[in-house]
Amino acid sequence: MSSRTALLIDDEAYFRRFVGEILRRNQVADVIEASDGSVALDLFKEHRPAFVLLDINMPKMDGLETLTALRRLDPDTPIIMLTSVSEEMIVEECVDLGASFFLRKDLPAHELLAKLQEVLAELFHEPNAQGQ
Repeated sequence: MSSRTALLIDDEAYFRRFVGEILRRNQVADVIEASDGSVALDLFKEHRPAFVLLDINMPKMDGLETLTALRRLDPDTPIIMLTSVSEEMIVEECVDLGASFFLRKDLPAHELLAKLQEVLAELFHEPNAQGQ
């Protein structure tokens, strides 16, 4: 298994299972899951993950609030926003708040894995699985 840990924050349990399984099965990262922003903040403090995958649309504490709070805790940990919305205004707000990258939630598993590997290769200066 990977020595890298990811914090996956999404209110949809099936999506956390889906993405978590992709990351584990392909030895991209060990995964810690949170169903909302407030739980995620506690887990972030406890585990200090290598990177965060954060859904934008969540009840209680949404992705923008969570992103802001995470950046207060650590301005450097890469935060990859997961979204099914592509509204330019929301994307710009996330960038302004410190988001590192964006990934579409509605990609097929193999495309999501490939995109995530590309992003992580760039973030951690590693060759990705396709050797690029």
